[in-house]
Amino acid sequence: MASERVKTSIFFSLILLLGIASAGAMYFFQVFYKSPYFMPGVKIASTTVGGYTNKQAASRLERDLEDCKKTPVIFYYQGYSFASKLEELSYPINYEEAVNKVWQQEQERDWPSKLTNLDGSQEVVYPLKLEYKPEIKAQMIDEWNKVLGVAAEDARLEIDKQKGLVLIPARKGLKVDPEQTFANLPQEWGAMKEIKIPITMQEEWPQVKDEDLSNMGELSSFSTWFNVNEINRSHNLYLASSAINTSMLPPGEIFSFNHRVGERVIETGYRDAMVIVNGKFEPGLGGGVCQVSSTLYNTVLLAGLEIVERHNHALAVAYVPVGRDATVVYGLQDFRFKNNSPYPLYIRAWAQAGKLTMTIYGNLTEKRNIHLSTIVDRVIPFKEIRENDPSLNPGQEKIDHAGIQGYVVRSFRNYMDDEGRLLKSEQLASDYYKPLDKLIYVGPGIKVESPPENVDNPENPPNEVEPDPLGDNTGEAAPLVEPGPPETPSPQPENGDEGTPPITI
Repeated sequence: MASERVKTSIFFSLILLLGIASAGAMYFFQVFYKSPYFMPGVKIASTTVGGYTNKQAASRLERDLEDCKKTPVIFYYQGYSFASKLEELSYPINYEEAVNKVWQQEQERDWPSKLTNLDGSQEVVYPLKLEYKPEIKAQMIDEWNKVLGVAAEDARLEIDKQKGLVLIPARKGLKVDPEQTFANLPQEWGAMKEIKIPITMQEEWPQVKDEDLSNMGELSSFSTWFNVNEINRSHNLYLASSAINTSMLPPGEIFSFNHRVGERVIETGYRDAMVIVNGKFEPGLGGGVCQVSSTLYNTVLLAGLEIVERHNHALAVAYVPVGRDATVVYGLQDFRFKNNSPYPLYIRAWAQAGKLTMTIYGNLTEKRNIHLSTIVDRVIPFKEIRENDPSLNPGQEKIDHAGIQGYVVRSFRNYMDDEGRLLKSEQLASDYYKPLDKLIYVGPGIKVESPPENVDNPENPPNEVEPDPLGDNTGEAAPLVEPGPPETPSPQPENGDEGTPPITI
């Protein structure tokens, strides 16, 4: 009997323990997995959400962080300060999304850590990341650099009348270091007081240093002449050459005439000067600028630099030998060349007393002995055109402009040794210049006959583009060819003021 009572007692004890265990399991399941409330000790940022539902937690978090968003942020450097607030610098917070994300993380937290912290004695903190607006950061950096920054200045060359080529030393600059400055911003939301952040400045080194110009000298120089009495044309020429003066071109970079000089419009100071449009002289904005590009082209050729883009005029011009001009039209035709030397280049351009001079300076180890030459393959005669002009007296004649011959010409760049022997020759281009017909206006009573068609054009001439009414004039692209010796090239004068038709467009 006693043994049966023991067995019965053990049985009921086991039943009781099993009931207690089941009740504990049910309680654990309800508390840890089915409860709609956050566990004790849970915090989002600096806000306690233990015992709150998701909705309650989001509301409490928003209330707490409203004050936090108004926290002042003071950036300073020496005597300068810039004030802002966290809410101005950061993106808005999606409170419900932030709470739901923490809730999911809570569901994945292991039950032993939950079980041992039922009294909430230990904090379980889920940080809330502070995300800053990059466009606001960029605006602040721009403003600070304007106030605090100092632009670095490249070493450069200047011309002194007595000393000649003079080195102007480089100067270090100062600019804001965004990475170091913004690294001091708080990365998480939470209760905080006024935030003071030093603006970190860093030195900015010039691209061209003094030592880069230590062996600098003249690589090439070329001059053309202009009529100072043509006031507007001279003004445009001065303006364009001033934009090029002191240009620095690092190794491997491409110089763009249009980019450097800019658009030739009234707003940038350009004036009307005579250009040729449809075979007649008319005023157009920017007349004279092509003399600047053509002068630069010849200087670049003599320096041995690589031509990237060049176009010849539709008509031969007077200021450079035929075949050695370079026309430009903003947005359509450019003159570009590449610094194919391992050293920086410096361009000096100045115009005075009717003379425009371009000089390219570089490391003297890159100086070459170069001669330019052209071969005129064909001369195309012009026609004489007569047009009635009722404003003239009967029988009276007035010449509008003289005729100009057309040309088909090849240009060459010849590399010579110190003794003047030819090392190599490269053909630069094969250009076509159409003739400009002589135009005579006649008064009443003079019979006007149509001139015969000019059939003496080269085979397959380039497609002609009408001259630009803005005054830069146009011409067709002169394709570059592989270097090769010309057929007994005939040297042409290099100063560009003789041997060419009298047109100064």
